[in-house]
Amino acid sequence: MHIIIDATTTQDQFAYAGVGQYTKNIILSLLKNNPSTTFSILKFRDKISTLDKDISKFKNVELVDIGNYKVNDYKNDIWYYTKVLPVIKKIRREDSIYFCPYFWRNFPSDIMPTVLFVHDMNLPLFNMYSQQSPIHNFIRKIQYWMTLNKSKDCKYILCNSDTTRKDFLKFYPDYPVEQTDFTYLGINIEEKQISLDKLLPHDYKEKKYFIYLGGGINRSKNSIGVIKGYKVFLDKVRDDGINIEDAPYLVIAGGKFQDTTKPEVKELYDYIEEHGIEKKVVLTGFYEDKQAYSLLNNSLGFLHLALYEGFGISSAEALRAKTPTILHKNPVYEEIFKDVSMLVDGLNEEEVGGTIYDIYKNREKYQTMIQKGYDLSLTFTWDKCAAETFKIFEKLM
Repeated sequence: MHIIIDATTTQDQFAYAGVGQYTKNIILSLLKNNPSTTFSILKFRDKISTLDKDISKFKNVELVDIGNYKVNDYKNDIWYYTKVLPVIKKIRREDSIYFCPYFWRNFPSDIMPTVLFVHDMNLPLFNMYSQQSPIHNFIRKIQYWMTLNKSKDCKYILCNSDTTRKDFLKFYPDYPVEQTDFTYLGINIEEKQISLDKLLPHDYKEKKYFIYLGGGINRSKNSIGVIKGYKVFLDKVRDDGINIEDAPYLVIAGGKFQDTTKPEVKELYDYIEEHGIEKKVVLTGFYEDKQAYSLLNNSLGFLHLALYEGFGISSAEALRAKTPTILHKNPVYEEIFKDVSMLVDGLNEEEVGGTIYDIYKNREKYQTMIQKGYDLSLTFTWDKCAAETFKIFEKLM
């Protein structure tokens, strides 16, 4: 068996997002656990990949040059048909299967057996293909459907949750249900403490903090809902007669929240300034993967109020770090985390703030839930995800 995999999301703007992390980890686990299978990995020649550190140790892999780096944008199809497809045609064999971890850069389902991984149906559900402008949104919408419609020719559709699988079938009701499946993703957060002194305020150990990590700036991520809920929490603390200066911080971790030229980011900063909580909301900027466990484990609680998710890697990581999790009651979180998290209406800041306050005042009552969450998190492994993925490949041979 010969598997061709597009690894460009380990090199482009998605490299450190969920899509890129999935591509990196599924490739490494497939290589490790299937040494007798040959893999061809498509990569740009002039761009660092998150695979670079580990992929050289495997003997069953061929790195295939597809030219100089191209950003993932509206010109994807031109680049695919002129640069990538000719390479795929050149290296494919009679026993080849193409595995596409992310569809935006296109895939050859019209010429060879293809397995497509669908992360979510977020964009069509929210009609949010681009936030740059209505014109950009319209253009990207056309490209989105032109490319994703090729999924009808795929031999198999693999998703990261049953919710995502069902959402895909809502848009493609004629696709054979028996050729769809889902596999939960893995997490590889190391349970090791790292100093946070350079990342957080000097008094964070005394005042403590709640954390929002793994979020984004798309409207569906509902980042503003986290801040609004935290503001309600501060009001409740003030009503208790506690000086706001002594209340726990809200830590928002991630480099995406630094670019205030983007309207979605500016909205967050404007709200923080308007309500005078600049000294209480800590925006860390970029953090290293090795800092994630400490950021989560030392927090009083984790918030993620996305209106829609495909899986929820950061939420699973929070469970592994044994911190209480407050999640929006979206279909995926109800599917995966309903018994191990506090599910709330993320658009209701009063409910969010009240839940933060309850964890702050009564954390001990959440200990059983925290342990159940930790136990669940241990079932999310990349080896398991890769094994279930490889079974799909075997079905096609």
